[in-house]
Amino acid sequence: MQAISTFKVCGAIKAGEHLFSVGDEINDIFFIKKGFIKIESMGRNGRPLILKIVGKGAILGSRINIIDKHTKHTFSAVAGSDVEYCAVPNNVFKGIVTKSEILKQEIINQSITDLHHAETKAANLALKSVRENLAEALLMLAEVYRYEDKNQSFSINFCRQDIANLIGTTKEQVSKILKDFEKEGLIKCTAKKFHFLNIEGLLALANNDQAITATGNS
Repeated sequence: MQAISTFKVCGAIKAGEHLFSVGDEINDIFFIKKGFIKIESMGRNGRPLILKIVGKGAILGSRINIIDKHTKHTFSAVAGSDVEYCAVPNNVFKGIVTKSEILKQEIINQSITDLHHAETKAANLALKSVRENLAEALLMLAEVYRYEDKNQSFSINFCRQDIANLIGTTKEQVSKILKDFEKEGLIKCTAKKFHFLNIEGLLALANNDQAITATGNS
C-alpha cells in the first residue's frame, strides 16, 4: 500500500459539513479515520433520507466507481460529528485494485452487503410501523456508538431530525414515540444522551414481536 501512503491527502471536516454531495465527480476515494459520516439521499418528501451511518475504517467511493462504473457520486456524505479522513486520487486507487484480487473481492463483498442493507431498509420503511423502524434505528445507533449495558449511557451526535431522516418520518413523530418508549420502559434519554436501552425489548419491537418492557411484562 505504498502508493496510497505516497498520494494520500488527509483532512478534517466539522459536523454538518459535506465530504461530497450527490452529483459530484468521483475524484478521490475517502478513508474515514475518525468520527461518523451520514450517507444520505433525497427522499420522496424532499427531505434527506439517511441510508446508513459509517465510522472509522469506512471507505467511501470505491464501490460505485469500481463496481458500478459511475463517474459521479450517487449519494451525499455528511459529517455526523467532527471527522478526520484521508483521500486518495481515484486513478491511484483503481490502479491498486486492478493489481489486487483480494482488495477487489473485498469491494465486491461490501457491495453485496450494501445492496442487501438498501433492500432491507426500503422494505422496512414500506412494511414496518414508525415505532418498529425507530426501535431498529435506536439499535443501530447503539451499535455504532458501542453501547453496553454496563456503561449505562451513551451520547449521540444526532438530533431528533437526524433520527427522523433515518426512518423517513418527522422529528415530531420521533419525539412522541421516544416519550412513549420511556413510559414503556424501553429507553431513558435526555436530549442527545441515552441513559438506558432495553435491548431485548427494542429487538422484539423491531422484529414485530410483542415488546418486552423493563419490568419483564410481555
